[in-house]
Amino acid sequence: MTGKIAFYAPLKSPDHPIPSGDREIARLMMQALRLAGYSVTLVSDVISYQKRPSRDLYDKRRSDVAKEEERITRLWKADPDAVPDLWFTYHPYCKSPDWLGPVLSERFGLPYITAEACRTNQGATDDWLEGRAAVQDAVRQADANFVLKESDWRYLATFLPDMETAIRVPPFIDLGRQPQPDISDLKQDEPPVILAAGMMRPGAKAQSYQWIARCLEPLMDLPWRLVIAGDGPEREAIGEQLNFAGDKRVTFCGSVAHEDMFALMDRSDLFLWPGVGEAIGLVYLEAQSRGLPVTAFETAGVPLVVKHGVGGLLSDVDDAVALSGSVRRLLTDEALRLELGRNGRAYVRDRHDVSAAARTFKSVIDEILSKPATG
Repeated sequence: MTGKIAFYAPLKSPDHPIPSGDREIARLMMQALRLAGYSVTLVSDVISYQKRPSRDLYDKRRSDVAKEEERITRLWKADPDAVPDLWFTYHPYCKSPDWLGPVLSERFGLPYITAEACRTNQGATDDWLEGRAAVQDAVRQADANFVLKESDWRYLATFLPDMETAIRVPPFIDLGRQPQPDISDLKQDEPPVILAAGMMRPGAKAQSYQWIARCLEPLMDLPWRLVIAGDGPEREAIGEQLNFAGDKRVTFCGSVAHEDMFALMDRSDLFLWPGVGEAIGLVYLEAQSRGLPVTAFETAGVPLVVKHGVGGLLSDVDDAVALSGSVRRLLTDEALRLELGRNGRAYVRDRHDVSAAARTFKSVIDEILSKPATG
């Protein structure tokens, strides 16, 4: 069954110029829907996101969305052919509620779907009450709610007791869009290369870099090089934490475009990213897809995309000794690196490619679209 889908991301548009995990997942969602056979249009770039609670910003966001609602309403009433068959919102949550989709879906009698609806655990409970209530109302209205994380599933269950509209979808990447492996600069008799990648900002990202320094310092008896892709306000502090290794062991690449990350992965031997606060961590799937064994904590969304002993080695949360031990095993056992690399590639191909998500989307959406229209 074909159909026209209006796609919307209230947190960050998939066309936003600044790369991020949210932007990448939004793009992947659109690609999965297209692979499923639907015509997908980004219906709006308007956002409702606010990083910290602010009444003034909240009111401005509401006003911006209201103007967009009026614009789309005029457009669709003037051109009925422009009206989609279904509305799909990616990642509504307390800080970026969907004020647009539910209203327009009800006004034009459209089925309404969410993906990765969730809540924030930041700030005081009262900080996000209005946004949280809006998200919960939208989820209750939805014909389907696609869920990527176990924590989100548990959250939806607190206000959707029957969970009939909740459908699990494993996190996914698009293997078909990856470049061919770069084997033009393979190493001979060089120390193993450890790759780390993450924005250098305060909070969870900075904490992951701190754990990297703590786990590598006991490994100075081994040959290795650390290559880091990422930049941000914590760059100087992270450099100081790694001073023990010296300039010859550590290479800072700065910010690296997403499409260029694959060449870095192809020239590395293992991927080290502790994963503090990682909601999903698509980079883990990308690393495994290039044959890189992963080392990380078994925390947050990491176990969703890395299976211990299959595509990498996971350690107990905040256990620097265990994390360091995993890195030591991989540095000293090339056969293990190669085995985990092969298994990781197969794991991602079989369970986490966009084609698998497309099949899930199609089975659910086709059934929804087959029902009589409500408006």
